[in-house]
Amino acid sequence: MIPLLLHLLQRRRVVHVRFSTLRFLKLAQQRSASRARLENLLLWLLRTLILLLLALAFAMPVLRSSAFGSRLGSAPRDVAIVWDVSYSMGYESGRQNVWETATATIRAIVNGLNAGDRVCLFLADDDVKPLLEQPTSDHELARALVKAQTIQPRSSRLRPAVLAAAHALDGSGSREKELFIVTDGQALPWTDFADVTVGKDTVAFAAILGAESPQNIAPASVAIQPAVLMTGASSRVAIQLTQTGPARETSVALFVDDQEIGRRTGGREELVFNVPALPAGVHPARVETPADGLAIDNTFHFLLRVKEQLPVLVVGSETDAFFLDRALHPGGESAAFGSRRVEPDALGTEDLTSVACLFLCNAAPLPGPALLNLEQYVQAGGVLVVFPGDRARAADYESWTLLPAKPTGIDDVDSQRQSLRLLKPTDPVFEAFHLPPGTVPAVTIRQRLALPAEPSVEVLLSAGEATPFLVSRSVGHGRVLLFTVSADRRWSDWPLSPFFLPLVHQIVYYAAGAGREPAFQWVTTELPTPGIHHRGPDDVVAVNVPRDESELLPITADQVREKLGIANLQIARDQPELLRLIEQHRIGRPLDETVLWLVLALAALELFIANRACRQVARRGLRVGGTSSASPSAPVAASQELGPPVEVLQR
Repeated sequence: MIPLLLHLLQRRRVVHVRFSTLRFLKLAQQRSASRARLENLLLWLLRTLILLLLALAFAMPVLRSSAFGSRLGSAPRDVAIVWDVSYSMGYESGRQNVWETATATIRAIVNGLNAGDRVCLFLADDDVKPLLEQPTSDHELARALVKAQTIQPRSSRLRPAVLAAAHALDGSGSREKELFIVTDGQALPWTDFADVTVGKDTVAFAAILGAESPQNIAPASVAIQPAVLMTGASSRVAIQLTQTGPARETSVALFVDDQEIGRRTGGREELVFNVPALPAGVHPARVETPADGLAIDNTFHFLLRVKEQLPVLVVGSETDAFFLDRALHPGGESAAFGSRRVEPDALGTEDLTSVACLFLCNAAPLPGPALLNLEQYVQAGGVLVVFPGDRARAADYESWTLLPAKPTGIDDVDSQRQSLRLLKPTDPVFEAFHLPPGTVPAVTIRQRLALPAEPSVEVLLSAGEATPFLVSRSVGHGRVLLFTVSADRRWSDWPLSPFFLPLVHQIVYYAAGAGREPAFQWVTTELPTPGIHHRGPDDVVAVNVPRDESELLPITADQVREKLGIANLQIARDQPELLRLIEQHRIGRPLDETVLWLVLALAALELFIANRACRQVARRGLRVGGTSSASPSAPVAASQELGPPVEVLQR
C-alpha cells in the first residue's frame, strides 16, 4: 500500500500566471491532465507489483515438478537404481575416481530416502545382476550392499538392467516412482539400447559421472606368427593398440618369462616384436603400456606354446599312406612331425585327444565306433583330412555326417593335365603357403571323386575352371578337408607334384594351431581375474579383460535422451547436480531467483516510465512570445494587456 499512499498524499502546487487569453491553454490543460492521470496509475501499478514480488521472493516459493496425487504432502516413493559396474568405471582423472564418485552418489541417493520409501538395486555388467530385486524399505541393507561392491573386469550393457528396474517399479501402485542410472558416460553400454518401456509416471535420472573427454591407450590384440611355434625357430608378435582421445605415441614393452624382450614406440599402427627361439613348453608373456587413467587394461597377457613335435595320425594301409608318410618324413625322420600310422579297423579305439592332425588315406568304409570317434575329435577342434581311394564307393560315404559334400560317384577322367587354382588364398589353411611368382601348379588326373555342384560347398582348390579339388567344412570347433583324388599315384600324379609336400606341411601346421589351445581368453565367471592362471600341471591359461570396454568414447546428453526415450528425464554430470535435481523434483523448484529477476526487469521499466513522465512535464511549461520556462516559479513574458490570472497545476 506504500505506493498508493504516496500518490494520495502527494501535494498539488498552484502556479499563477497572467495571460491574455485562456482558450488554447485550457485545451492543452485538459489533454495534459488526462495523460498525467494515466501515467500516474501505471506507475502506481508497477511500484505496487514490485513490492509484491519482493515479498514473494523473500517467502522463497517452490514449484512442484510432479503431481501430488491425492495427498497435499509428499507421497512415499519407490526408487530403482541401475549401477554400471564395468571396469571403465575405474577411470581416474586427477584426484577424481569415477568408481568412488559413483559409490558415494548411490549412497547419497539411499540416504536421501524417507522412512517409508523403498529401494531396489541392479548391477549392470555384461548382464544384469539384481542385488535387491524387489523394492525394500531396509535402507541399511541397501547401504551395506553398495559398500560391498567392487568393479567387475567385464564390459557393460545397461539395457537388461534398466528393463529389470522398470519391471520392479511396475508394481509400485500409487507411489511416486524414480529410476536412477549411474554410469561413467561411455557410449558402449548404450549400443543395444532399444525397446525399453518405462512408465509415464516414472521420473528418470541419469548420472553421467565420467570425464567429459577421457584419454586411454591399451593393447587391444596380439597376433603370433607362425601360428605353431617349434623349438629352434624364432617367432614374431604383432601388437595392435586402441586409443581414446587425441592420437599420440606411447611406449610398449614385451615380456616373455618375466624377461623384457623389447620395447617399441608407436600409436595406432601395428607394432612388431621379434622373439628368439624358445625351448619346448608354455611360456607366459605380456605386453605393457605406461600407466594412465585406466590401469586395468594396460597389460595384455598371452601364452607362447612351443612344441618339439606335432603329433600326426595317419589312418590307412602302408601302401595307401606311402607318399603321405614320405611327405611327413622327407629326410627319413622329421623333428617337426611325430607321425604314426594305424590300420582303419583300429581307429575306433584310438585316443585322439593329443593328435594335431588326422589323415584318412583310402580308409572308407569305417565302422560306427570309428566314425563316432572322428566326430568327437573334429567337434573338439581337430582337423581331419580325407583322401579317397579304391576301397570305397560313393555309397560308403552316406553315413559320414562330417564331409563337406556327399560324393555322388567316382568319375574316370582322360589323362589330361589341369592347372590347380587357389580360389580362397586368404583362407587360414594357406596362411603361410606362398607360390613362387609365375608358378602354376598342375596335376594329371585319371580318376576323381564326383561332388555335387552346390553353392554351399566351400571349394578351396579347383582343377581347371570349376572342378573341385579340395573342399572344406567347419564342424564344431574343428574342420574337415576333403581331396577329390587319392594320396597315391593310382588316381593322379598329385603325390609327385612339388606342391604336395609343402601343402601337407602347411595343413599340419594349420591344424596344430587351429584354436585348440588359444594364446589367451577373455575373463569368464570361472576365471574372473586377468592374468596367468595355473589350473593344473599342464593347464595354463592367460586371461584378459575385454578390450571393447577400453574404448572410452563418451555419449552426449542428447544421445542419452534419444536412447532412453523417457519424457521425465533429468541428466546430471556430477553428484551435486544430481542431488539438486532430486531436491527440485521431490521438494519443488525454488522460484525466488526467477522472481528477483522479474523484479529487476519491472524496476527498469518503472524507471523508464517515470523519467519519460518527468520529461513530458518539463515540456508542458508555457511558451509565449518566444520565451519559455520549465519551472513553475519562473517569470512568463506576456502581452501588454494582462488578463485574469490562470491557475496551472503541476506535480
